[in-house]
Amino acid sequence: MKSYETYNYKVIKIISDTKILINAGANFNLKVGDSLDILTVGEEIIDPDTKQSLGTLDTIKATVEIVTIYPKMALCQKVEYEAKTMVEVLSSTMNVKKVRRLEIDPSEISGGLSSDFTIRIGDLVRKSPA
Repeated sequence: MKSYETYNYKVIKIISDTKILINAGANFNLKVGDSLDILTVGEEIIDPDTKQSLGTLDTIKATVEIVTIYPKMALCQKVEYEAKTMVEVLSSTMNVKKVRRLEIDPSEISGGLSSDFTIRIGDLVRKSPA
């Protein structure tokens, strides 16, 4: 059974291609700078041994940051941080992650993640894990 109770907020207005409004603000102890995930709830995953639900395989459409807080709503934007000067770039440690293929049985690939990353009014929103 999918549990929507863990997703406290929703997208209630799309202001522009850079700004959205959610239906939670200071009333949910949110603050400027908090990160939020906009997501699609995925299929329920059942443990093959215990037959118990392990939760849903959710797809994160985007991660946004609260830029303005109101009592019952918050204005959010997708924010990316970039180095401002060459000195910052040269002095930073840059680790590059590479995705490597797993040795798997191709016949057991079942998919499950959504390929729809379009944000819509009514999409579920949750506070990003710290």
